[in-house]
Amino acid sequence: MFDKSHFQRLQDYIESGCKYQLTEEEQEYYNALFAVVGVTRKYGKDRAISLLMHEPFNCSRPRARDMYYEAINLFYLDDTIEPAAHRNMIFDNLMKAAQTVLLSSKNSKDMEVYGNLMIQAWKVKQLDKPDKIKRQEIKEKDIKVYTLDSNLIGVPSIDRQELAAQIDSIPDLTERERNRLKRDAMAMDINFEDIIDDTQEKTEDYR
Repeated sequence: MFDKSHFQRLQDYIESGCKYQLTEEEQEYYNALFAVVGVTRKYGKDRAISLLMHEPFNCSRPRARDMYYEAINLFYLDDTIEPAAHRNMIFDNLMKAAQTVLLSSKNSKDMEVYGNLMIQAWKVKQLDKPDKIKRQEIKEKDIKVYTLDSNLIGVPSIDRQELAAQIDSIPDLTERERNRLKRDAMAMDINFEDIIDDTQEKTEDYR
């Protein structure tokens, strides 16, 4: 059975979105390759090839091997599954296998197999690597409030005139320095021309 390969025809069929009708023999070939994929997932390559060599297919070993590779190429060549999803699938399968071994274990050798499966699952899940630093959630971030009204955060208001008098009482300050301190303390109206002059003066000092 299946002396002739229909791989190219099936590939065209899938790429077309299954828009045309397969012949009965092509449909049987497709079903056989699909069965090979299912057996491969659950039991592995050797069992899949063996399936094709027995009823109802009765393929020779070389033909069965060719069909195995055709099945893999047909259904896995265009694989858009994300690597993380693949890792999770493999992890689940390894954990199931490890649980089966654990439940049926009879000696230390079985427990060694169980341990090896757990280590493989551990590595597939990348638990042997440091955790990625998670982005800080909004609720975990420090909340900063900027306001000119101290009463909003429970701090008593400051008498600006009294603060201005305290600045005036500081000795050895030039008039420009006194005015700058008063502006910073919001004890006097801001004169943007003075701010520009101060900025130019500081810039010249660094030249």
